Amino acid sequence: MNQKFKATIKLLQKLPGVGPRQAARFVLALLEKDGSELNELGQAIINLKKDIRLCRECFNLSAAPEGRASPTEGGRENNLCHICSDPKRDQTKLVILEKVTDLDSIEKTGLYKGLYHVLGGAINPLDGATPETLRFRELEKRVANFSTNGGLELIIATNPTATGETTALYIRDLFKNKSGLIITRLGRGLASGSNLEYADEITLRNALEYRK
Repeated sequence: MNQKFKATIKLLQKLPGVGPRQAARFVLALLEKDGSELNELGQAIINLKKDIRLCRECFNLSAAPEGRASPTEGGRENNLCHICSDPKRDQTKLVILEKVTDLDSIEKTGLYKGLYHVLGGAINPLDGATPETLRFRELEKRVANFSTNGGLELIIATNPTATGETTALYIRDLFKNKSGLIITRLGRGLASGSNLEYADEITLRNALEYRK
């Protein structure tokens, strides 16, 4: 087998959920593209970290790369996402999620109008994901800085998997002695072992409405 082909397969296998056969199919599909499409894809990958930033508050994808936001963008400067820069969002509710894709799924329901915090994964020491490598320190700082008269509700929206439940328990333990704080968990509507990223909007609506 061509060594360059094998090397490209190994590089693609570093992406989450991509096995050797799938990686090989990706390479073969790319070989069928013309040079301009491959150059466009390659340039997008090269500029990925420069063109796409994370929100400094919630770690959602930011509205504009730092230093390039316009004053006419409704306050999206300073690397804030469109949710954190929206003064109309409910400041008394904070949904805690594993991934940005989970945030997008909840936003599509149109039901939730509060804020978010993306941890960057779930606690899984076997994969090197520990509380120290996830965004728990940032979460603690945000909770400490919240100033709401009616208290703050933390809505745990980690996936109903073994690692998601471990993360949920860690969050509850982390804030169990915090006064003025209500901690809830997404309720019925999400089947055990499912992922928020693939849940339909009706399921997510039920989960939000019946959280406990």
